Amino acid sequence: MRTRRTVAAVALAITAPFALSACGTSFDAQTNQQYQAADGANLRTGPIHVYNGLFVDNGDGRATFSGALLSADPQEIVKFSVNKDATTGTFSLNPTIQLEANELKTLGPGGEVIFGMEGATAGTYVTVTFESASGDVASLEVPIVERTEMYDDVSKTPVKKKATPKTKATEKATESASE
Repeated sequence: MRTRRTVAAVALAITAPFALSACGTSFDAQTNQQYQAADGANLRTGPIHVYNGLFVDNGDGRATFSGALLSADPQEIVKFSVNKDATTGTFSLNPTIQLEANELKTLGPGGEVIFGMEGATAGTYVTVTFESASGDVASLEVPIVERTEMYDDVSKTPVKKKATPKTKATEKATESASE
């Protein structure tokens, strides 16, 4: 009987370090911690959230914003400003950016937000602020990155929306309604 207890105790003593080695060793596993795995900056507080926000240098003195905006309520983003070294440029958006409630809006491929400012080149940071028609504001510091193959889908110029051709049925309905 004593041999059985001794064998069990020795087996427990040998296996316990392996079983308990991951507990409490403070190895900072990223399973329960938020961290930024991408180049862009995140703003996860306030009425307007920004995800992976950054500007892509267009190589012509201008940069295009790439990232995503999210709001719990419908928002109309009417202007943005960029601040670098105490110089601020404020730009009206035309067309404005429409945010639907709880729907992620990706910016960049459409060239929705483009600015030019001296000294704002790849490798620097600027503070960008988005302002809605209701007065809600989202402001964060974002990097300006070099245009590489990764950012090929970020437009250098605003993309014009193509007008959809009216169908004959739509034209007839419009004509009937106006009579």
